[in-house]
Amino acid sequence: MRKFIFIIIFSMFVVGLSACQNDNGTSKSLVIKNSSVEFGSLQDPDDRKLHFWVEISDNSMEPELEYKVRFIVQNPYIRDLIAAEIIEAPGTYKTFPKSGLVTSGSTEIKQDFNIDKIRKNLKKNEAVIVEIYDEDRTIARGKVTNFRENIMPKAKISPNAKIKMIDIKETDKKEIFRRAVSDSEKDTNLYYMVNPDYSFSLDEESYFLWLSEDKGSIMNAKDPYMTYSITNSSLKEITDFINID
Repeated sequence: MRKFIFIIIFSMFVVGLSACQNDNGTSKSLVIKNSSVEFGSLQDPDDRKLHFWVEISDNSMEPELEYKVRFIVQNPYIRDLIAAEIIEAPGTYKTFPKSGLVTSGSTEIKQDFNIDKIRKNLKKNEAVIVEIYDEDRTIARGKVTNFRENIMPKAKISPNAKIKMIDIKETDKKEIFRRAVSDSEKDTNLYYMVNPDYSFSLDEESYFLWLSEDKGSIMNAKDPYMTYSITNSSLKEITDFINID
């Protein structure tokens, strides 16, 4: 009876050990600790890149082994968004006993994007894969499903918000808004906007506009992560145009 119990326990141990190993025998769970895709940077409010991160524990790998890290983008939406299939982490790394590493690869977003859509597509089956590899083999491989938004939108706009559309088809009136956009300055204050008062289209771009008695703010509809302050002269010109007292 004891022998029978021992055989069962030993068999369960072997099965569990096998489940933690790749085809080449390297323990994936011990090599890849955490991984994520992140939008933007906490250190740089102007960052609009996707960053692919992985935390590696190489104490279960061969000592003095040189290896590389890459992220394979298999989801069509994310792949088209960054116009790339493989993101390589820079450099070649070498293992040391009981050491760890956090590394990443970054890429520009090439198209209009939606954060919720990126998050949703990342959750799909094997949307992004991280591989630890050397020249001859894959050492460890895992799915990346965690997503983090490091910079928050400066404005939350309700789909039911009543936003007045400003018609600026007349050429002389377009210049008022073109000046407002070109002369505006980035607003780095950490306050957040609610539903805008107005919207307008100019040169194939769409903008939201907030107006008060002494301040005007503008935002490109493609980038809800930054607002811009318009000049006092532009504030007066736009206010006069839309007949606001």
